[in-house]
Amino acid sequence: MSSMQLFTFSLFFLHANGFLLDKSGSTSGQSGISNQYVTSSVFFAESKARHQGDEQLRLYVDQSLSILTSQLEKKFDIVEQKLIKCENQSVHNQSYESLEQQFVDLERKYVDLERKYNQLSVNNDFNLIKNQLVSVQNKTSEISNDVLILKQLGNIKPLQEIQNLQQAVQTVSAQTHVLSVNERARSQDFLALYNMTIDSKRLVSELYANASNQVKDLETNTRKQLLRLEQNLNSTTTGIINQREVKETYDNATMSEIQKQINKNAERVAITAHPSSQGTISNTIIKFDNVKFSVGITNMSAYKTTGKFTCEQEGLYLISASVLSNTNSAHYYVILNGKSVSLTYIGSHSSTYDHTGAVTITQNLHPNDQVWLYADGSWFLFGNLHSQFTIIKIK
Repeated sequence: MSSMQLFTFSLFFLHANGFLLDKSGSTSGQSGISNQYVTSSVFFAESKARHQGDEQLRLYVDQSLSILTSQLEKKFDIVEQKLIKCENQSVHNQSYESLEQQFVDLERKYVDLERKYNQLSVNNDFNLIKNQLVSVQNKTSEISNDVLILKQLGNIKPLQEIQNLQQAVQTVSAQTHVLSVNERARSQDFLALYNMTIDSKRLVSELYANASNQVKDLETNTRKQLLRLEQNLNSTTTGIINQREVKETYDNATMSEIQKQINKNAERVAITAHPSSQGTISNTIIKFDNVKFSVGITNMSAYKTTGKFTCEQEGLYLISASVLSNTNSAHYYVILNGKSVSLTYIGSHSSTYDHTGAVTITQNLHPNDQVWLYADGSWFLFGNLHSQFTIIKIK
C-alpha cells in the first residue's frame, strides 16, 4: 500500500468513530449501535499488526541480502587474494597466455550476462509481472475510491467484506513489496557482478602490466649476464689460445730436439778393416787399409792413407782390435787424439809362437776426434784376416 493510500485511510478514520456494520439496527438503542461499528482503535491495531508483519518481512529480506552480500564479499576476497598471489609470483609467457585466456573468457561471460540481463529486462514474464503490479496498484486505487464513495454515501459494507478487503490489500502489498525487493536484489546482483567484472579486468590489466615489466627487466638482466659471460669467454678463449700457442711452441721445440736425438741415434757409424799386407813393423801406425765393411763414413780414402779413424758424428763408440804376431813381447797402443788410452801385449815367449792380442774399449767421441793403433817397438804383424780393427757407434 502506498503512502498516499495510507494517508487517505488515516484521514478517513480520523473523521469517523467507526464503521457501520448493520443499517437495520440503527433504531434499537445505544447498545445496538455499539455492536454495529468497528472502532478506530481496532482498525489501527490491525494496521499496526500489518505494519509489523511488513517490517518483519523487510527485516528478513534485509538479513538475506546481508548474508548474500557477506558471502559475495568473501568470494571476492578469495579471488582478490588469488590474484595478488598470482601477481607476486614470477610468471612466464605461458602464464601470461593463460591470464589473457581467462580475461577473454571473463569478458565473454560478462557479455553473455549483459545480454541475458537485457533479455530479462525485455522478457514477457517480467513485463507481465510489472503489468500485474500496475494492475494491482490500479485496483488498490479503485478500492480506495470505492471507500471514499461509500463514506460519502453513508453506506459501508459488512465487517466480513472489510476483513477480506484488508487481507486482499495486505496480500497485494506483500506481493508488491516482494516483487520490488526481488527487482532491487536482481538489479544489485547485476550491478555487483558488473563491478566485479570491471575490478577483475582492472586487476588483470595491472597484473599483465607488472608481468610485462618483470619480463623486460629479466630480459635486460639476462642480456647483461650473457654479455659478461661472452666477454669472460672471449678472455678465457684468448688465454687458452695463448697458452696453446706457447705449449705448441714448446712441444715443437721439444719434438725438434727429440727428432734430432732420434736422427742422431739413427745415424749408424761402423767400420771393420784388416791389414792388406804383413811384415815387420817398427814404431808406426798400424794401417788397416783393407776395409771389409763401413757405414756412415764419408772420407774413407783419408782413413786408408793415414790409418786414423776421424769421428764425424758425436756419440758413444765401441773400439775393438785383434792383432796376431809371433814376436816376443810385441805390444800396441790405442791412441785417441795423440794420447794412449789402452796398452795390449800380444805374447811373451822365447820362441816363435803365434799369439793374438785383443782389446775392446768404449769412448765418447766428438766430431774430428781421431783414433788409431800404434805399434811400439819392432815386431812382426800378420795381415789379412789374422788381424782386424773395428769401430762401432752404439749411441
